[in-house]
Amino acid sequence: MKRIPGLAVFAAACLLTGTACARDMDDQYAVFGVGAENCATYLVARDQAGVAERWYHHWLNGYLTAVNNAGASTYNILGDKGMADILDWLEGYCAVHPNSNFANAVADMVTLLYADRQNIAPGKSAGWTKFTEPSASREP
Repeated sequence: MKRIPGLAVFAAACLLTGTACARDMDDQYAVFGVGAENCATYLVARDQAGVAERWYHHWLNGYLTAVNNAGASTYNILGDKGMADILDWLEGYCAVHPNSNFANAVADMVTLLYADRQNIAPGKSAGWTKFTEPSASREP
């Protein structure tokens, strides 16, 4: 477990998502698992394409699921992006920022993805109209 500062990234994520952001009084939070490793370590794992790379994928999936659960008006933070797009973006980010924590890389990515997120489940109605509009299946 490593503690990472990142006020700018975290503040941007909080402002963009409207979620309640929790950190300690020094603006730090605990990161568990491979998210605490640096980007250079992730790139080595990706190049080796083995068990270690899958640890990062599992960690990433958990992080994205948590964003979907806790993010304001967020059903799917990825929007129309696929996992291959996300992994390519992370590889580029980590190549430029090898000393950044993997968690910071993912947080930066989520901040960028937020504007294009999917905010309701496919096929679902949004807003109050789903409670006030007559349903096609109801008989008058």
